[in-house]
Amino acid sequence: MASGSDARRAVFRAARRVARGWVPDDRLPDAAEVCDEVRRGLDPEGSLRHLVGDRFDAIAAAVAVLATVRQHPARCPEGDVLEHSLQVFDLVHQEQPFDEELLTAALVHDLGRAIDRADPVASGLEALGDLITPRTRWLVETLPAAREHGDQTLGHRARRRLEAHPDFLDALLLAEADRRAHQRGYPAPSLDEAVAILRALEDDAAAE
Repeated sequence: MASGSDARRAVFRAARRVARGWVPDDRLPDAAEVCDEVRRGLDPEGSLRHLVGDRFDAIAAAVAVLATVRQHPARCPEGDVLEHSLQVFDLVHQEQPFDEELLTAALVHDLGRAIDRADPVASGLEALGDLITPRTRWLVETLPAAREHGDQTLGHRARRRLEAHPDFLDALLLAEADRRAHQRGYPAPSLDEAVAILRALEDDAAAE
């Protein structure tokens, strides 16, 4: 089973593959390149080969890159995007501690900001591929509309479509956590701790 240090090594492994040599911190690959690299550690059946233990290790390796994505200090005093994502994860966990798909959406929702800030949702989802479930994908994809719903700026037809979806309330929960997760000094879990929670939930579901 890979640890957070393994995830960090995956980032540098991807960097070396891209650059064919030593890469300093400020030249790390983006999350899409990391996702490509960590998928090389999984065979078609998704079993362990060398670095990556399971899909959550692959997700962790990609999400770790968000520590290099800084934010505007006045609007986002929490610091980097990884810290924001971990705060979102914890806020959602407080409300829905047994919902692995929603918690995964909380952790990965901003992954695209390390890839293409012009289209972060689509680029993040493309990088993740089949590492996430269709429901997690929908929650991430719907987050912008859920934010607009909370701000009461979402158009009438889009509002009705969103409200008719069975995961509507979960989308609103994710959007509210995303809005609140800009706190300096918030006691968020580490990336290792968040991934351990996700893996335990999936293991529990498989054992039922």
